[in-house]
Amino acid sequence: MKLSWKRLSAYLGIIGGLIFIIVTFIAMLTYPGGYSFLDNYFSELGLTVTNSIPSMLNYALFSIACTSAAVCLIPFLFAMRTVFTETMLLKGLSWIGTILGVAAAPNLSALALFAADVYPAQHGLTTMLFFLLITLGILIYSIAILLNNNYQNVYALIGFIVVIVCFLHIGAFFSPAFTMFGTALWQKLSVYALILWSAFQGYSLLKVFE
Repeated sequence: MKLSWKRLSAYLGIIGGLIFIIVTFIAMLTYPGGYSFLDNYFSELGLTVTNSIPSMLNYALFSIACTSAAVCLIPFLFAMRTVFTETMLLKGLSWIGTILGVAAAPNLSALALFAADVYPAQHGLTTMLFFLLITLGILIYSIAILLNNNYQNVYALIGFIVVIVCFLHIGAFFSPAFTMFGTALWQKLSVYALILWSAFQGYSLLKVFE
């Protein structure tokens, strides 16, 4: 079977998440002093100095994980957009969702390149922008899925669940009332929810692009 750019992009939606999981897991194993899955944030994997020990290996691994996921995200979203062509409304929604997701991608890479211990302000800003833009993009796409007669609504339900999880985490950036959703554990739940969304959508697109 010929591998079209659309099928390749659908695979990238899955592969990007797998790369992130595998590379960050390696970074957890090499984390100076030991990494706590419950207490340490993902961003701590990308520090240049950890527990007074230079940790450039971890910085490099975290940068690779985030940048690889960001690169895979862009063609995946452009391929997903081609499924929503039935009406002008679907075309418009898919373009908005794609633009938001594509805008999130460079922030995903930048939040790793701007190590939190060296560029705390830039790291915080790009982290917030990534979560906000990608979550809004998923929200728009979930609405589009509900309006698309050729798309199973279960994928919209998955999207809405991911949006709720991530919006609660985003709330921690802006209000003390959401502090409980700003923990390292909730951050991981949000990140893995985003990865699962991409994987489910990639699987769906592979069936569409057969």
